Amino acid sequence: MRRIPRETRDSERGAARKDPGGRLSVALIWPGTYSAGMSSLGFLSVYSLINSDPGGLCERFFLPQGEERALSRERGRPLGDFGLIAGSLSFENDYHLFLRILKAGRVPVEAKDRDERIFPAPVVAGGIGVWSNPFPLAPFADLILTGEGELSWPVILDLHGDREFGRLRKTEKISVLAANVPGALAPSLCPELFDEEAGFDSFARALARFKPVVPPRLSFKKGDAGICSESFEHPPNSPIFAKDAEFSGTRLIEISRGCPYGCRFCLAGSLYRPHRFWDGPRILKAIDAPNPWDGLNPFPDDAPVGLVSPAVADHPDLNYVVSRILEKKRKISFSSLRLSALTEETARLFSEGKLAGLAVAPEGGTERIRRTMNKDITEEEILSAVKLLSRVSLRKLKLYFMLGLPGETDEDVRGIAELAEKIRKASFGKSRAPLISASVANFTPKPHTPFEDVPSLSFRELARRGELLKTLMKRAKGVELRLDSPWFSLVQDVLGRSGPNGASFLRELLKNDGKAKASLKAWNHEGREEETSSWRALRPWRIVAPPTGVDWLEREKENGAAGIFSPACPGALSCGRCEACPKV
Repeated sequence: MRRIPRETRDSERGAARKDPGGRLSVALIWPGTYSAGMSSLGFLSVYSLINSDPGGLCERFFLPQGEERALSRERGRPLGDFGLIAGSLSFENDYHLFLRILKAGRVPVEAKDRDERIFPAPVVAGGIGVWSNPFPLAPFADLILTGEGELSWPVILDLHGDREFGRLRKTEKISVLAANVPGALAPSLCPELFDEEAGFDSFARALARFKPVVPPRLSFKKGDAGICSESFEHPPNSPIFAKDAEFSGTRLIEISRGCPYGCRFCLAGSLYRPHRFWDGPRILKAIDAPNPWDGLNPFPDDAPVGLVSPAVADHPDLNYVVSRILEKKRKISFSSLRLSALTEETARLFSEGKLAGLAVAPEGGTERIRRTMNKDITEEEILSAVKLLSRVSLRKLKLYFMLGLPGETDEDVRGIAELAEKIRKASFGKSRAPLISASVANFTPKPHTPFEDVPSLSFRELARRGELLKTLMKRAKGVELRLDSPWFSLVQDVLGRSGPNGASFLRELLKNDGKAKASLKAWNHEGREEETSSWRALRPWRIVAPPTGVDWLEREKENGAAGIFSPACPGALSCGRCEACPKV
């Protein structure tokens, strides 16, 4: 056995260390640091899915430091030892790190350079990033997975268990996987679509002929709207106790999937539509759930519990779940909280649980811009909820805002600073005010959202608005401002809405060690703006079918331009406003 990194050896419990014999051995890559990856419930869920199958074995890989070689955390094995290499990719800015890890593991990053005799393992890319747009990763991955992993990985494991499948060559395996795994796409089988040398017209014709991939999604129980009905004893949860994770030693548990509110900029709200819940008893069961591979619960009895969902406060069983967790004398944290859904009862429970910190997302500084994005909450409701939270004696309050939204003016930028100051004043309760930070992201249009066609702001304009906000925020004393770099945001936009042209930019990022400014200049971002706009006009990402349907995206785009609120999704009731709910 090779040397296992110290973090794993000294500060982890619960990792799967199974005998590889006869199993599908999967190298699961998180394109970043250990601490971030061990706080990603999506990444950990795939790890748990594979290891829960008797025929599967999964080991984790993270970004190596310096000249280190990429080795697995479980047994210190190299990538070349595995039968399949998979990347969990959520953020466009991390794509180059995935390629760096392949390179550090001595695996050629380009699919065409991986000789089958030397590199027989298919390389698979999945996660919400490649689900939304497979093109940037297409030349580097043998197979791309779209949709929710609970429905694709079991099929991959079943196919591997077939003796005939094991005898196939890699190219034949890729064909079988693409034909049988829900939501799978093999770029090598669509050369006319993924040919980087093909002209614009040729690509347009290929795109028009292509039948979109339909991503698989967890269903919900017929007649019991919104409750996840798949045959799982409990919802996805972190299977490894890790002290060095960002949420140190916390058991993360998904309590619902998707979001009912339909914010027009939000990728997760569109792709994971409709909003589906895990019921309260199964959430509570996950707190002390043993891992199937060893029958042990790796978390101590007093481990903190983190409830994960884009819409935590909208869970119908939230108060029941929180009260039961408090009975166990455990601390609770939340991924984020919608202020308009906060109740007196929930705030009281928060107070009992001595909640250390909370993240809330006003997103816009004025009601006008919130109408544009479909954030149906008034300033009065925001401040009223903050006053309610002040009774909880919070130590930290994190605010999320966006800069550069469609139709934004300097008055809307001013509104962010003014609202942050009002929130600071409203947060004074019985004790001292919490530490408040305002995290401001530059808006980047995402595929499959109503804002997918919005033109990007230039670097200069993003920078100007950022500087204006910095000046205005000086008046909001006691509020720490964290502002995204415009270069960072432009990288997201180039990769997020690219066609075959995105892969060449990803190569520049790899060559320049992820440096955004240097990579954009080397790629001639400004000189290619007209070309980039032409590619985007084709909406190449529509090779993946939007779960909501195209008509809903168009209607919501119009409603956003008119400043019209759209009602929240009722959840699994087949209301007919979009196509996300299955016909039941």
